[in-house]
Amino acid sequence: MRLLLLLTMLIAVVTLLLASWQRGKRVFAVTATIVAIVSSVVIYGVVNPGKRDQVTLPPEGIRVEVADMVSSESGVRFTGTIFNDSDLDLAGITLQASAFACSNGASGASDCDVIDQQQQLLQLFIPAGMHYSFALVARHPEAGKKPDKWDITPLSKLAYPSL
Repeated sequence: MRLLLLLTMLIAVVTLLLASWQRGKRVFAVTATIVAIVSSVVIYGVVNPGKRDQVTLPPEGIRVEVADMVSSESGVRFTGTIFNDSDLDLAGITLQASAFACSNGASGASDCDVIDQQQQLLQLFIPAGMHYSFALVARHPEAGKKPDKWDITPLSKLAYPSL
């Protein structure tokens, strides 16, 4: 698809230059200068990666605090705050909602088994050292078991690397 777009652009530029050549030398010179400037900017953008490219990193420095959990027919809605304690600005974060079925053991401690896990990418900008409110909806587990508790954990972060 890119090749087709490139060929279309090349044909359009050649046609534009030929048409300007027929109009006169001054029009051709202006058109050729504009084409050269635009081409150099495009080539520079292709060769040099942007300062604000995004990279996926482990979730170090990310804290998720769930403030409220509301169950409905279609799922469970979590609201809370994401804290960016890292040195990089965030473009997004992948969260995992885990549903647990718990049973009390003989010693009184509860043993919990994971019955469902769902991952979702939240795309939001959080500057370094700041926090932001979030809302996330997790579907009810298909296993038919009703979860006793839920846990939201960060799996990865989409960050802007510092140069």
